[in-house]
Amino acid sequence: MSTTFYIFLALLGSYLIGSLQPSYLLGKALKHVDIRDYGSGNSGATNAIRVFGFKFGMVCLLIDAAKGALAILLVKLFLGPDLIGSQGAATFLQLCCGFAVILGHNYPFYMHFRGGKGVAASIGILLMIDWRLILIAGIPALLIMVLSRMMSVASLSFETLSFLGLVLLNFHQPYFYGIALAAFLYPAMSFWRHRSNLVRIAHGEESRLWGKGSRNTGKVPKDQYEEAIEKLDEQAGVRLHQDK
Repeated sequence: MSTTFYIFLALLGSYLIGSLQPSYLLGKALKHVDIRDYGSGNSGATNAIRVFGFKFGMVCLLIDAAKGALAILLVKLFLGPDLIGSQGAATFLQLCCGFAVILGHNYPFYMHFRGGKGVAASIGILLMIDWRLILIAGIPALLIMVLSRMMSVASLSFETLSFLGLVLLNFHQPYFYGIALAAFLYPAMSFWRHRSNLVRIAHGEESRLWGKGSRNTGKVPKDQYEEAIEKLDEQAGVRLHQDK
């Protein structure tokens, strides 16, 4: 089989790995609800923290990061520089497969393409591609999270700093322009998926992770639960759920 076919399999496999949604699957299995009916309406780790609590959300975040790292590890093992042609080409392929993971996370086919925002997955992806991004983007983003207490601000900072770091670290590599373009897709997608957060930040309404302004309760809010039940009844066309 040709290298092109293996690259296609890598991209497809990366999308499928990305489509595994711990907050959705665990929410269904353990909480018996669809997390997308609550909070911000997506199935990302931040919303899992907001709806199900910090510990549950952190487990989802670690799984999301791990699946991103796993996808890149597999690409490195089976489609390395020796097969692709150069380290620059290998880095470009890794970034493309990583973005396929994010597409799978954000737009999973079995969830009607309603997923998360891809930040946790991109952490695993980018740090597996180049560990130096821990220093360039990871630590600064962590400090920003502690100071702002807003995951959205820290997430966008991480994505932007990672892009700049990849550009600097690969400036003399073959496929530099491809690497720069692929790396740019990460913050571009993140800003697009966080557009509602940006509006809330501008109005001073963004939820904090802890302390004043935090909405992380560890349980589904009653008003949102009732709203979700009404939505299900409306979709069914009959009243399936009786008031207790």
